[in-house]
Amino acid sequence: MKILYSCSFDLEGYKEGGATRQKLKILNKYTKLRVISLNGNSFKLLQLLFIEFKTIVLLLKNKPQVFISRGFVGYFSQKIAKFLKVKTVREVHADAIEEVQYYDKNFIEKFFILLLAKLFLTVDLQSDMRIFNHPHLLKWFRSKYFHSKNDFFCYNGFDFESKSSLSKKQARKKFKFGNKKYLIFTGSNSFWHGVSYLSNLQKSFNKLNANIQIVCGGGKVNNSDDPGNILKNISPLNGKDCADLIMAADACILPARQSRISPGSPLKLYDYILHKKPVITVKNLKGYSDEVLKYKNGILVDFSKSHKAAKIIINTMKFLHKKKLKTKIDNFSWDQVILKWIKFINILIKKNLN
Repeated sequence: MKILYSCSFDLEGYKEGGATRQKLKILNKYTKLRVISLNGNSFKLLQLLFIEFKTIVLLLKNKPQVFISRGFVGYFSQKIAKFLKVKTVREVHADAIEEVQYYDKNFIEKFFILLLAKLFLTVDLQSDMRIFNHPHLLKWFRSKYFHSKNDFFCYNGFDFESKSSLSKKQARKKFKFGNKKYLIFTGSNSFWHGVSYLSNLQKSFNKLNANIQIVCGGGKVNNSDDPGNILKNISPLNGKDCADLIMAADACILPARQSRISPGSPLKLYDYILHKKPVITVKNLKGYSDEVLKYKNGILVDFSKSHKAAKIIINTMKFLHKKKLKTKIDNFSWDQVILKWIKFINILIKKNLN
């Protein structure tokens, strides 16, 4: 299968770029893939126009079977793809129109993002297929716009090669950890990740004289989320360092603030699973609780009730970090995600042939 993929961000970045880079590496393993993406963060508007132009050239020259786009690309190239009878697929990870209010941007930046979000919603709507990263987002899209049997959702996954090469002892030595029990949270600290819950949880641990320390690694924790500065924050960290930090954990922790239509499919969860660490996450939230239950090696708590959550964690920590993982972690890999993609895209292609 020949696939052309374009996106409006830099694939060398750690956040969405790192995950997409892992995903595309696996997609390339099973298909003939060509990728066009942003190169750095300079001259973004000019780069986006160049991506659009380059995509159109490759569509005309190579005529792939499938054109997949994500982000603020595809407005003109999608029309060319449809003219050439190339199947168009759109990755949808959020409703940017609803979500822009939570971005850490100034008013002018938010205004332009909102304009672009409204413009590229038409690309979402006109695609032959949409791949969502959460069932809530898929359900919302169907209720607001239309129901297509071609659309489906896939959670994120992990890349085996991103696993830390250190032992737990070596990792703890690297970060100069003492004799406490360490709960690790890695990655960005966006509003919807609920880092303020972790600050309140640490206060409860301290009040209960628990020998537990929460560590946030990767992204900077804002003063508004941790006014008492009681969380241990190690920032910045790249992907390799975050993997090493996870390896140092007794358990990993994953709160979420249910402020968005889609709570997202947290990449950090799959990094935790890859390192076979027990996970403490939020109860009754798809994409979080259902995956941990499938994982069978973690607990679910209500982070809004910090004192109760702290007691549950303290009682569980006595045996949680010693529990051996029984679930086959391959089920959470990018390979399984991409094989699902290929299955549904093949169905889409065959519909046109029959």
